[in-house]
Amino acid sequence: MIPIISKNIIDDLPLQKFAASEKISKLLLFTEEQKHKPLIKTASTDNNQLINLFTQMLQALNLKVADNNVKNVLESLSNSDIKTAIRKNGGDKREEIKIVSKHQKDSHYTIDISKDLITKEGKKIYMVSCYARDAYLGRYLIKRNYYFTPDREDFANAAYDEILVKMASLKDRYYSDILDVSGIFAQMKKILDGVVSEIKSEEDSGPLNVNRS
Repeated sequence: MIPIISKNIIDDLPLQKFAASEKISKLLLFTEEQKHKPLIKTASTDNNQLINLFTQMLQALNLKVADNNVKNVLESLSNSDIKTAIRKNGGDKREEIKIVSKHQKDSHYTIDISKDLITKEGKKIYMVSCYARDAYLGRYLIKRNYYFTPDREDFANAAYDEILVKMASLKDRYYSDILDVSGIFAQMKKILDGVVSEIKSEEDSGPLNVNRS
């Protein structure tokens, strides 16, 4: 077998983010299909069936709703028409933080943080993502996606800024010998666990120490 040289490895980050956007797009498509069946404030059999179906979709897509507030999220997505939403805070954003190990035997880490606008069938939603991987193996340690309805763009920006600032601080603590390399993964996970959004998706895997000496 011919070994793959690390510098020639294809960056699959756009593919990973595309898969995440397609996942949430299924929910947007569902709400568009239901536009002729608007949710009502009073309880009804049809309303409960719609919420149950939406809940089943969330579970199938491995998505979680904050505080199990499924009805409010469904109503927000149903009203997320592009023409009624105004982009006011600079649109898409992206930053990359690299933590280069101080010792050859330890892995490097690459942390990609982004905010993207996802649209589907006239609906929109904001996705804030944080993907962290071992730069030597190309193995993802953390994949987190946080989703915000259009009326909560300020919260999407706040989540993006929060992740960016705290991950940069994590890097500084490592270089200042306050944090050992073995604690990087646990701290990244702790930071991301504290981020709040209406819908979120998370995929974490345990760290793998690589000895390259």
